[in-house]
Order: sequence, then structure tokens, then C-alpha cells
Amino acid sequence: MNSNEIKLAVKQLASADGVDREKARQSLVDANSHEVIQAVIAELVDPRRQVRWEAAKALSQIAEPIAALPLVHAMDDEDHDVAWVAAEGVAEMGEAGLEAVLSGLTRSSRSGSFYKVAHHALKQIRKHGRHRQLIATVMESLEGVEPRLSAPIAAYHALQQLRGDGVPS
Repeated sequence: MNSNEIKLAVKQLASADGVDREKARQSLVDANSHEVIQAVIAELVDPRRQVRWEAAKALSQIAEPIAALPLVHAMDDEDHDVAWVAAEGVAEMGEAGLEAVLSGLTRSSRSGSFYKVAHHALKQIRKHGRHRQLIATVMESLEGVEPRLSAPIAAYHALQQLRGDGVPS
């Protein structure tokens, strides 16, 4: 897929026709190049909700770790559907997704809905079977009375443990 084809496919993500949007998204997913990923990441901040959703869905399907942090930012999207699709995508990125979610949780200025979406992402990541106890500890902080206070600390400690040697699985 050349630059012009990428631009055209990205432009089609804004189409009023759902079939056209899906075809465009699938062509971007199939191309799966660095240039495609960068172009689609840029669409995560488009003012149009549908474009952000399509971008998050495409990045979720591509599942390249380089998109993990941008998808975590999209988990704080004002539109719940965009945030949820982003969380699903991050969850499919394994270790890179886990690190990105934990990093996102260390930022204390997140919305309450971000914590719910992050909980969902962690729940999905936990299904892969790695770092179950580490994830459970962070999830408990998200389920507590004040996740805005407890989650950043729990996520920070989890990140330190994840990046260290001898991390329990």
C-alpha cells in the first residue's frame, strides 16, 4: 500500500457508509506497515467519533505493540465505545499492552470511566495467564473506594515489579 492509498483508506474511515469504512479499515489492517500504523494512530484524535472508533478498531486488529500507548490514551476517550475498543486492542498486545495500561494508570488525572475501561483491559490481559497476581493486585485497587488514589500507586508498584527480575507470574 503506497502513501496515496493509505491516505485514501484513512479518509474513507470517515465515510457515512459503514461498508466503505469497514473495507477501508480492513485494507489498512491487511497492509500492516509502519506508515499505516502511524497514519491510523493520528486518527485517534480526530474530532469525529466514528473515525476514532475505526482507528482504534484497526489498531486493535493490527495488534502491533507500538500502538499500545496511543490506544491507552484512547481508553480515556469521551466516547465509551471508542474507549472500550481501545481497551480490547491493548489487551491483545500481551506484555506491551500490560505495560502500557499500567503506565497509563500511574497518571492520576484520569477520568473515572478510564479506570473502568482499564479494569476491563486488565481482566482481558489476565486471561492470557501471565502475571496473574500482579494484575489482580492492580484490579483490586481499581475496584476499591478511591481508585484515583490507589490505582496509580498499585500500577507504579506493578510496573516496577514487571520490569524487575524474578517477577512472579
